[in-house]
Amino acid sequence: MLMASLILIPVIFGIVLYKLPLKLGKIVLLGVQAYLLALAVFLFLETENKLSIVAVLGGEHPILNIVLRGDRLSLLLVVVTNFLFAIGVLYKLTDAFFDGKLMLLYLILQGLTAGIFLTDDLFNLFILFEVSTVVTTLLLMYKKEGRVVYDALYYLITQMVSMLFFLFGIGFLYRLFGMLSISGMASLMAYAPPSELVLPFSFMMAGLCFKLGVFPMFGWVSRAYSLNSVPITQVAVMSSIMMKTSLYWLFRFHELFLPVIDYSRLFILFAVVTAIAAAVKALSQKDIRLMLAFSTVSQIGLIMAARFLGGGYSYFGSLYHIVNHAVFKMLLFLSAGLLIRTYKTADIYEIRGVMQKVPFAGVVCVIGMLAITGFPLSSGSVSKYFMSAGLGHAWLEVLFWVMNFGTILVFVKYARMLLPTDGKAIPEASQGVHDVSAAGPVKRVKKLALVLLVVVSLISGLLMSAGINVLFQARLSIDVGKFLQKGLIYLALVATAAVVYKKALPKKRLLYDTVEHSLSFSRIILVLLAFFTVFVGYGLWIG
Repeated sequence: MLMASLILIPVIFGIVLYKLPLKLGKIVLLGVQAYLLALAVFLFLETENKLSIVAVLGGEHPILNIVLRGDRLSLLLVVVTNFLFAIGVLYKLTDAFFDGKLMLLYLILQGLTAGIFLTDDLFNLFILFEVSTVVTTLLLMYKKEGRVVYDALYYLITQMVSMLFFLFGIGFLYRLFGMLSISGMASLMAYAPPSELVLPFSFMMAGLCFKLGVFPMFGWVSRAYSLNSVPITQVAVMSSIMMKTSLYWLFRFHELFLPVIDYSRLFILFAVVTAIAAAVKALSQKDIRLMLAFSTVSQIGLIMAARFLGGGYSYFGSLYHIVNHAVFKMLLFLSAGLLIRTYKTADIYEIRGVMQKVPFAGVVCVIGMLAITGFPLSSGSVSKYFMSAGLGHAWLEVLFWVMNFGTILVFVKYARMLLPTDGKAIPEASQGVHDVSAAGPVKRVKKLALVLLVVVSLISGLLMSAGINVLFQARLSIDVGKFLQKGLIYLALVATAAVVYKKALPKKRLLYDTVEHSLSFSRIILVLLAFFTVFVGYGLWIG
């Protein structure tokens, strides 16, 4: 029942905290977060000598009852989930808007996220995805201001349509196998006819790719991440953790179907296009939240490309980057929250002199930017080293660096906030807030939350290959010469990106105007149908 506790305890305590006095509730909430994190770490350590930990709920038969299955990767992601949710709680603990209702929704989402990583039942997975979407929507429209309700409902309906495709895929698999157990299907998958698997795989992958924002289906990102009244912690959780749930299951289902059908080449195409297009989309934004959100989509494309292009090193590097990205993207979003709070705007062109006005937020921003772009010895540099090391061919490494160049270019633009523009006064720090109701100096608990993220990110980088070896029980090593070589390539790309951003991009606005606007609801559904058709056509072709 320990794994079930990771799902049930947040929900139960969310209901309890809703009725408790606010001050007492916040104290209890911190205790709950500490317990959940400790429990997740304990279960993760239990997998050291086991392939997985299995819990059967409601009976003894693993096929007929609800099954939770935690392996090394899924429990590691639960550890990361609970750590980042705890950081989110710490960050907004002193905010006036953080009341019992918000605690309830936040804890329910935390339990649902753990359940998504741990479930071994297809229908339960569908339910967990759907309920988490509803809870996320409620959090997005928590303050009903302006277009918040409209954009939140747009997010809800489009996500539900994508999961309807996922449900169709589940139905086909149930008809074929007569069960919903993922492990049970894995044992029988090799005996299934390929022609019978094309439709369920296509339905499920189309739905997951939509939730990941695979190009051109990332129109919903603009609606969900730019709502002024949404607490920054919510969009941080969506970007750092929630999108990883879909990525995790995309990888899992690809491995499940791999003995019969292999879509790797198609995924590589989608990944490369998404990494580049999302970087261009991020460059076209002036809202720092949208820049960070689309950079997440670009990083997902990079992770997918490494996962499907390379061998062992790239495989473990992509998994390590999922963990690292979750940490430093949370760091970037929360530091962006401090900037929005100080300058009362999310417009990158109106935020200047960060290192002078809010040096703490500036330093944190720099650490996050160095990590996501792959600065040598940062956490991002280690995972990106392993992702590129397993590619095998020089042209694939060049392609990898082209995709990473997009990320570097985005954060060259992002870095313009740190220094004042020549001849332009630095805006005065304000006592108001943009997306939260608390005002005044940065609270110590917010600083503590960011410092913890910085420490974890730095440790992840300094551990080098030991980090992967400990977390995934792998035996990988770093070639110091190649690591230094990749560091020089990184520095050359940063210099190139600075020149390109200053000299070329202002004159090439048309390069990204075509992807600046989000698709309407009807068009995005047509794109989803087209995506599904491509999956079906490719499956029939390779079959």
